[in-house]
Amino acid sequence: MVGHIYFISMPYSDFTKVKARPILVYKAIDKSDYLVLPLTSNLKRDGIIIKADDILDGSIKKESVLIVPKLTAVDASLLMGSRFIASLKKESFSKVKKELSARLECS
Repeated sequence: MVGHIYFISMPYSDFTKVKARPILVYKAIDKSDYLVLPLTSNLKRDGIIIKADDILDGSIKKESVLIVPKLTAVDASLLMGSRFIASLKKESFSKVKKELSARLECS
C-alpha cells in the first residue's frame, strides 16, 4: 500500500464533508492508520510534482502535485476497496520522502 496512489473519499480537515480525490499512501502508522498526501492537478499548489515517468504501475491522467501541507492520517477503512490508480517507482518515492522531510524540516 505504501507508495501507491488510490482514489478515496478524503475528509476535509474539519471533517464536515468528504471529497473524492487521489491520495498517495506515504506511511503505515499502525494496522489501522496511514499517513497520506492528497494529489491535485492544480500545478500552482505548493507541493511535490508527480509526473508520468515517476509511475511504475498504473497511470495518472495529468502531471500532479502532492499537497504537502495536507499530510494527514486516515483510517485504513478508507483505503480498503478504494480504486488503485498507480504506484510510484522506488526512486520517485525516495525523492518524495526526501523532499517531504525537507519541507517539514525533519533533519
